[in-house]
Amino acid sequence: MLISSHRSRHSFRGFTIIELTIVFAIITVITALLLFRQERFSSSTLLRSLSYSVALTFRQAQVYGTSVRESAAGSGQFGKSYGVYFGSGDTGRYYLFADINNDGSRAPDGSEDLPAYVIRNGFSIKKFCAAITSGGERCSDSEAPLTWLAVYFKRPNPDALFSSSQSGENYSSAYVQLQGLDGTTRRVTVTNTGQISVGALGI
Repeated sequence: MLISSHRSRHSFRGFTIIELTIVFAIITVITALLLFRQERFSSSTLLRSLSYSVALTFRQAQVYGTSVRESAAGSGQFGKSYGVYFGSGDTGRYYLFADINNDGSRAPDGSEDLPAYVIRNGFSIKKFCAAITSGGERCSDSEAPLTWLAVYFKRPNPDALFSSSQSGENYSSAYVQLQGLDGTTRRVTVTNTGQISVGALGI
């Protein structure tokens, strides 16, 4: 009878403060790790989505430039080129434009603009670069920087053409580097043959 009473008292013994504190600390650490991994995953997913959106804008310009899309409503102009424009002073925006005046760039007054794409949620264009045909590359963060870069397409070929603030330079390809909230980057590249690709660069 005494043994049964002794066991009964021990079976109802609760947790000590130290045990509860340790369990709470473990749960807190695990929750923090899961939230951190979720945040990184979300940032990476959104950056990947943004990269493909930029790539699709290049593809849209290519389709417009090689098809019979009219340059302006009611203008009757079907032979103009279409392109995508990036400016170093605006890391949160890029432009799809119709090159109505055939100068290989977007009109500063916005008269040639189609949609302006706004980059939100803290993501940005880190830099844009063009590979010089004779060797090397020039970027928006170079010593002699590009202040703007345009990649455009004109009938009948799907090949990409490039123009920039550095007049007289010829380019074989160009890329845009996009940056996420955690510093990771992805690159969207367009070659002079019209190939468009998306790749990861890391941090």
